[in-house]
Amino acid sequence: MTSAADSFTSILCALERLALDAPTAVAIETTTEEVTYAQLWERSGSVAAWLRNLPEFRPGGLLGVLYPRGAEGITVQLGTWRAGCAYLPLDPKLPRGRLEVILADARPFGVLAPEGEGTAVATSVPVRHPDSSRAVPEGSGTAPTTCAYVIYTSGSTGTPKGVEVGHSSLANLVGWHRRTYDTKPGTRVAAFAGLAFDATVWEVWSTLSSGAALVLPDDSITVDALAIRDFLTSRRVDHCFLSTPLAEQLVTLPESPATLRILTTGGDRLRVHPPVDFPAAVHNHYGPTEATVVTTASDDLRKGDRGSLPDIGRPISGAVVRLVDASGAEVTGIGEAGELWIGGAGLALGYRRDEDLTRERFRCTEDGSLWYRSGDICRWNQHGQLEYVERQDTQVNLRGHRIELAEIEQALLAVAEVEQAAVVVRDDQFGGSLVAFVCGAPSTGQLRAELSRALPTYMVPGTFHRLEELPLNSSGKIDRTALARTAMDAGPATEADDEPLGESAGTLDAVADIWGALLGQVPVPGDNFFEIGGHSLAAARVTSRVREAFGIDVGLQEIFGHPVLSEYARRVDGLRAGRR
Repeated sequence: MTSAADSFTSILCALERLALDAPTAVAIETTTEEVTYAQLWERSGSVAAWLRNLPEFRPGGLLGVLYPRGAEGITVQLGTWRAGCAYLPLDPKLPRGRLEVILADARPFGVLAPEGEGTAVATSVPVRHPDSSRAVPEGSGTAPTTCAYVIYTSGSTGTPKGVEVGHSSLANLVGWHRRTYDTKPGTRVAAFAGLAFDATVWEVWSTLSSGAALVLPDDSITVDALAIRDFLTSRRVDHCFLSTPLAEQLVTLPESPATLRILTTGGDRLRVHPPVDFPAAVHNHYGPTEATVVTTASDDLRKGDRGSLPDIGRPISGAVVRLVDASGAEVTGIGEAGELWIGGAGLALGYRRDEDLTRERFRCTEDGSLWYRSGDICRWNQHGQLEYVERQDTQVNLRGHRIELAEIEQALLAVAEVEQAAVVVRDDQFGGSLVAFVCGAPSTGQLRAELSRALPTYMVPGTFHRLEELPLNSSGKIDRTALARTAMDAGPATEADDEPLGESAGTLDAVADIWGALLGQVPVPGDNFFEIGGHSLAAARVTSRVREAFGIDVGLQEIFGHPVLSEYARRVDGLRAGRR
């Protein structure tokens, strides 16, 4: 049995050994710098020493880490561990309101941010800028901590909830990954996951503890499948994880990444099998944050049965699962569905500062074993693999993000003059889009603005429909099935007015055709891409098709900066004419 202290030090010991045995090996590579294992260890030690001298320092406490994608943020996370604390990853791109809610609930004793940054967080939490120039004091050590990190997920009560994950659970994940995918010195691993989501923990620490090189892209390409493919090839990447929709796009591109050997994916229901001649092995994964990122993993999806949707595989090392029906009895028959309960070494410690919710979701059975009730309905197939069926509640996995629809509804109801609100998912080629139904007076623009201040972009509905009243079922509850049908039948709603055409009507017509093919409706010049059902993945697809259609190097940022069709067409005209 591995002790808590051993689990805490396993990754640290691996990194210290790599700093001594392979000091010049590249640990982290970005577009602007390379950090060796010796430098990573030295700089993280300096951060740890600096932290321990802060007046508010609390051994075993929690620290927020508010850094953009890059080597510095990872160094600070490692330094936080070496100081004997847990870290709370915070994405600088989150709205201020969302950051404030998370910090108010998590109550870290401080937030670490780059010099000149950190103004987006609540003033009640001290913001500090680590000094990496201080040498590690001789003989300074770290006291083992139980908690490694805290990740916030969408909450059904209207506020996000923090999941505390222990070092022992993380050590189990990292060890399984290294053995399964043969990650080792010389392997190059790209990391594309969002900075505040648990997949990034999997990417970073399974790579670095194995002595491999972590290759970090710029944020600008992380949702563009074509740009990702080119990045993987140009940077000679061997392994990478992509969220489900991005993986689906990558495996269907006419040209595949040249050097990729292993593609891992997860976060949503995978709907396509990779081509049998795809050059990399493709493995599908399932796992809630409460079970440390990964619970089950599939075999290589290029092989085997292709007559149904890809499965989510079998439990990883250290994890155990069972299917339980509504009566509490275990389900074992092939094809029989039940709620997935998860046990074993991967379980999180529980929800931060919420013992009632922890007792509700983490159940101790009569034999003394602890199980997390996932709320996901699954079944065993004839090959002994698990297949995902559906959610039990209103939680959804959308384009790699876990979302409680109730949290979006609470945010809508907080808007002045909104009387009733409901949110459903409309199926589309990108894995689904959020559609909001609202009873009340606010305009779409007002609703979008209010939600954008409170919720991350991926939780803001792409479409808003106004109803006199929400439909109810025979039990008097909101009839979400009827709303889902309405969302599919009605398509995106828009309040945009016609605007003058761009410099070239031909350009506008061609761009409108591209938007229409992806969004399922013909847009008018005044339509805002993100208000008629568009989102980041659809924007990436638009960008790729515009590049191909016009032979220009248009960046993904153009559609975010010019989301109205007529404005975007003008930008395309400008790029065609060589204007920047």
